[in-house]
Amino acid sequence: MFSVIKSFIKTTFIAYYKEDKYFYVQKIIVKRDKIIEKDNRTFENEKEFLDFINISLIENTQTYIATIIMNYNQGCIDSCSHTRYKEFGINIENVKILCIKNQFSIFIGLLELQEFKKKTQKYSVDLIYSPYLIIENNKEETKNTLYALITKENIVLSIYKEKFPLYSSIYEFKKEETENQNEIDNSMFDDDIPIDDVEEIEDLDDLEDLEEDINENINEEEIEDLDNNRNNNNFQNIKEETETIHFIKDSIKDYYENYSDDFIENIYVLKANELDTKFLKELEDELLVIIKIKQINILDNINLLAREDINV
Repeated sequence: MFSVIKSFIKTTFIAYYKEDKYFYVQKIIVKRDKIIEKDNRTFENEKEFLDFINISLIENTQTYIATIIMNYNQGCIDSCSHTRYKEFGINIENVKILCIKNQFSIFIGLLELQEFKKKTQKYSVDLIYSPYLIIENNKEETKNTLYALITKENIVLSIYKEKFPLYSSIYEFKKEETENQNEIDNSMFDDDIPIDDVEEIEDLDDLEDLEEDINENINEEEIEDLDNNRNNNNFQNIKEETETIHFIKDSIKDYYENYSDDFIENIYVLKANELDTKFLKELEDELLVIIKIKQINILDNINLLAREDINV
């Protein structure tokens, strides 16, 4: 009887995550195990995001809101045993442990999780996921395989020794503060046109010439701003590329020295940003391992995890 009723019920899932000042959101409506509506949005204004959430909750009481936590104080263990946690020097009283299929586990610091829950309480969050679950859902191979999930702000890395992840680490990209390129340049009001001489501009031609000069100055400044922004973006991209290479190399070194001496045979980059991955060729040549790139969508994955949990 319940299954018959369930087939007529619409369930709404809202997945979101925040990067910089933007809220990235995906709303799906599911009926009879099929997605019948899908809506992707980006909010810069938190109030608009909250309004979107509240309206959705009013429209359908069967609404579940899910997000992802990128806090660095989390990881994977190739077991659900508390004894294994002690071997790694992890106090089980200080972490929340999620056992996956009775095979391996994901953990996160209790204090960090509680703090995150407080911050997201106003968004009516029902489900919070670790990025390691996204890696697990997108894995292709497991034996001696490294996975690096790359977002705009983080690299989430795990290394599978056999079937389960043995090593895990999270890195946050370093952001450089840049000068405000939109600051008004007062040079157009400098001594080229002394204020005492303004009264001497008597005819329309002179005024038009002055206006053209000012417009030219503005256009030049706008062009300069675009160039500066492009240069800043290029610089940031180069920084992130360098940081990515160093983090992956350092993680592999740490893995070989402290976890296993088995050679890493496969590397998968799960790409969730717009970063050009051509730079990985350098890493590929150095490690003598072919790096496979897989483009993924974080919001799709969060909603997929939510649907699995709610069984819809």
